[in-house]
Amino acid sequence: MRTILLVSLLMFSSVVLAIGLEPTEFSLMQPADDGWFNPEFSGWAGFSLISGGGKTLGSGTYVGSMLFSLHPNVTASVDIGYSRLYDFHGFSSGRVLGAIDLQWKASDNFLIQLRCSGSLPDSSLTGF
Repeated sequence: MRTILLVSLLMFSSVVLAIGLEPTEFSLMQPADDGWFNPEFSGWAGFSLISGGGKTLGSGTYVGSMLFSLHPNVTASVDIGYSRLYDFHGFSSGRVLGAIDLQWKASDNFLIQLRCSGSLPDSSLTGF
């Protein structure tokens, strides 16, 4: 397993150098014009309510995002959120949402994107 990881790391670094990206130019905190860490924050929320057949269900979701630049052609983002489903007769269920995204735009016609996303039941975090 270590051999595979080492070979993968060497292959990735050789591809990066062959394409012309300088590893020294990568920074998690690319300075803005004023020299401070300058991530972009955004978020969205959605709510819905449905009623019929003697039952009423409601749901709500919020996701917040942070986007930052690692290189002029490389961006990364982190999303975290929460979604909840309510049955107004006692049932309720919640999920914690998350995602990590890495994009490299090598040219106008070539983009590589790696994204990992998923959710966990909120009970797995609280222990109840």
